Amino acid sequence: MMDNRLINVAMGKEAADLIIRGGTLVNVHTRELYQADVSIANNRIAGVGVLPQGAMGPNTRVIDAKGRYLAPGFIDAHIHFESSMLSYTEFVNTVLPLGTTCVASDLMEVTIVSGLEGLHAILKESRDLPVTLKYPVPSFMGDESAFQTTGSILNAGMIEQLLQLPEAVGLAEVLVPPILAGSAESRHVLKLARSLGKTAEGHAPATGGPALHAYASTGIRSDHESTTKEEALEKLRNGLRVLMREGAASTDLRACLRAITEEGIDTRHCAMVSDDVDALHLYTYGHMDHKIRLAIEAGVDPVTAIQMATINPAESLKIDDLHGSVSPGKYADIVLLSSLQSCTIDAVVAKGSLLVQDGKLMKPFVQGEYAEVLLHTVHFKRELKPGDLLIRAENGANRATVKVIGSSPVSLLTEARTADVEVQHGYLASDVEQDVLHIACVERYGKKGTIGKAFIRGFGLKRGAVATSVGHDHHNITVVGTNAEDMLLAVNRVRELEGAIVVVDNGKVVGELALPIAGLLSTLSGSEVAKIQHQLVDAMKALGCSMPSPFMTLSFITLIFIPDYGITDIGLFAV
Repeated sequence: MMDNRLINVAMGKEAADLIIRGGTLVNVHTRELYQADVSIANNRIAGVGVLPQGAMGPNTRVIDAKGRYLAPGFIDAHIHFESSMLSYTEFVNTVLPLGTTCVASDLMEVTIVSGLEGLHAILKESRDLPVTLKYPVPSFMGDESAFQTTGSILNAGMIEQLLQLPEAVGLAEVLVPPILAGSAESRHVLKLARSLGKTAEGHAPATGGPALHAYASTGIRSDHESTTKEEALEKLRNGLRVLMREGAASTDLRACLRAITEEGIDTRHCAMVSDDVDALHLYTYGHMDHKIRLAIEAGVDPVTAIQMATINPAESLKIDDLHGSVSPGKYADIVLLSSLQSCTIDAVVAKGSLLVQDGKLMKPFVQGEYAEVLLHTVHFKRELKPGDLLIRAENGANRATVKVIGSSPVSLLTEARTADVEVQHGYLASDVEQDVLHIACVERYGKKGTIGKAFIRGFGLKRGAVATSVGHDHHNITVVGTNAEDMLLAVNRVRELEGAIVVVDNGKVVGELALPIAGLLSTLSGSEVAKIQHQLVDAMKALGCSMPSPFMTLSFITLIFIPDYGITDIGLFAV
């Protein structure tokens, strides 16, 4: 992309809009630190190093960066921004002060609920904001009505159209089973992405050996599902880029980093990503800056850690022509750090404008009107009764052996377990002593009125219930509880709020966060959402739950693409 003004500023024939002077450059191309000035024109970088005298003009703004480091803006190459429960505008207001200037999000959650119209509404919102939104197109969302009910589907023709969007970088979350089964549709969309020069991002949990070889042979570029050092190593050795995940409920980064710190492998195909983080996690720990700190604490060199949040993800997404480094021609996305070791962010320049000063956003971006298609998305086909959320016992039975979803506070993987439970009033009962609780998934699109029911262990509730309209990959209403009455109250309150997280204790709502945007996102500010999420976690603790991110964990119990068990409105599935 040739820009004559950029050329002229670089040559000193025209004055720059902005010069950052006297800082220490973090060069992610050469892994060097050295003093350099940076000139900026038309939101892009013109020169780096010793600048010609003509680059400075009477209207050139100057930032004195003496004593500070100049790093590229941070990139999250795999995040479902909807998991923050913030609108995209509020998400930007939250992560920009943390140094993030680019994210790749497949917008699958909004698309599942509100279809292509909802997707385009979010893309439109993003285009006027300084955190670049790159769009990996969902590789699957076909008619899975035999397994789960959704608000919309995508077919191959739609995926082909979406790959033409200017934000589109490739395919997202290409699943292993269709590849190994020789799915014609999977082959078609992969071939299409390659023909357009786009990437294909993987989704390969616990995949190794011949299955991994077959999967990688299709040209899959990356994977974000590694949970151990060994899994990360095997995928790297087979040519995949490993996106090391550190989310709110899936904290795999430390384990994966051992491939670097213990084996000394080349890190150029290693990046760090979030996958799913809520607002509370962002306000408590940070975003990509948090991952950089974790890597440094684990023994990774600070510049290498920054590479894993800048140039490496940019190359993985094939966007390094404009993103990922402080070098001529790139977008002027620059993070000024007062400390490299602690990744302390002092200022952020995004698209050539100073937007964060002294670690704070200078002027928050204002949310526009919400598209109508994103509102009023919760509909029930019928009124529910308490017994609708429980499993009816076989006639004459006093006890039963049941399948149980074994959930984890630190991993998305579940365990297939069993338990013996009593029968009460004709229904299988929960058992708080065994931590065996009811779980139900209620169809919320008004299409079928179906309800999947099972048991779950790991939440530790001694009383009460919790319900949410956030549940991958269908976003029906999921409820966990000790008794049917509290469960029904929680579900009905989610319905009244047209999407929410609701905690109930003994017939009383003790906490709620309304999510009226597609039943996924709040209309509140990031700080307000984080505060309420903290209150909800405290409400869950009062009921006996010790999970650090119970709502994030609950939102993945409904996913039927990660082993061992998942639940939808159709029922319990073994993966």
